[in-house]
Amino acid sequence: MMYRPRKTHGLCVLAVLVAAMVASCSEGDVFYDYYDAGTGGQAPDAGTDAGDEEDAGPSSSTGPCDFPCDGDVECVPLHPGGSFGPVLVWIGPNDGSAPDCPPNAPVEQFVWFADLVIPPKQCGPCSCGPSDGTCSLPETITAHAAPCTPPEGTAATPHDPPAAWDGTCAADNAIAAGLSCGLGTPCVQSVTIGPLGKEDIGCAVIDKTGATTTAPPKPSWSRMARVCEGSAFGKCESDEHCAPKPPPDFRQCVYLTGEHACPAEGYVEASVVYESYKDERTCTACTCGAPEGSFCSSDVSIFADAACTTSPLIASAWSDGPRCHDVVPKGRALGAKTASLPVYHAGSCAAAGGNVVGEVALAGPHTLCCLV
Repeated sequence: MMYRPRKTHGLCVLAVLVAAMVASCSEGDVFYDYYDAGTGGQAPDAGTDAGDEEDAGPSSSTGPCDFPCDGDVECVPLHPGGSFGPVLVWIGPNDGSAPDCPPNAPVEQFVWFADLVIPPKQCGPCSCGPSDGTCSLPETITAHAAPCTPPEGTAATPHDPPAAWDGTCAADNAIAAGLSCGLGTPCVQSVTIGPLGKEDIGCAVIDKTGATTTAPPKPSWSRMARVCEGSAFGKCESDEHCAPKPPPDFRQCVYLTGEHACPAEGYVEASVVYESYKDERTCTACTCGAPEGSFCSSDVSIFADAACTTSPLIASAWSDGPRCHDVVPKGRALGAKTASLPVYHAGSCAAAGGNVVGEVALAGPHTLCCLV
């Protein structure tokens, strides 16, 4: 059966395969053009042929608006103002089990969705590699006239290396053997090595967001609505019109764009459905805090001669503060010094970021209002 919808007010026209006829209808009558291939091109109870109808004039007793609305059609309330329809709607699980549009409403107008299931978005984990940095040799070497740790006010004699010292043999500020700091007190009883310089560069960010081999799950709709449209004709009460009858599991509904309240009577059962969604969730960038626990170290060798060959005194140096070392024997000469290349010992950084921000936004809302 083939249908072509048409709504008229005051005058109805029923189109058949080979002829057209005009009949007088009361204001508010609604019917749809109809052609049934099984009737040989003539609608049931169509009255006289087109020529007779044209000669005789309109006839309310035999006109198309007197054709009853029955069979696979039914009379339903007119759609409320601002709404569209009526349409046949199937609402159910979005699992592939939805039936096709029925034969009397074969046109699928829309497929809308509801009940979005939103799995958690995966961000991170964020982590940080070991810290990186640079070291520099100590700028001061000081002899004291007392063992470690010399009390405040103890005589101090500088044995400092040259500026920007690279650790090679340097005889700057040599101290002769037996140098006295008064009353026979040897000036060299301990040596304090100044702290190494340390500059932290930072930690490398390790962002494992999206590093999984499988794609993270996306949001999915758990329910759907299939909206089907057809055409029908027949005479109904003034506040009703003829529409395709819903088969089992379909509903007679009207729809509105946006979210609305349904009427208090008639199409009262509301379902809000959507066209799509937009996942606007993102992950904040991974960052690393300041390094902690890093340090620099070196070994400083102090020789009795100026050529860095005789009787070295080996003293450790660190970046976390000066280090004092007792000198044996007291009063020995401090002629020259060397230092090993300083070593940077990596620390760690606290990771931050990798947090989910944003939300999943529903798009294209519609309200289905259905007969109970």
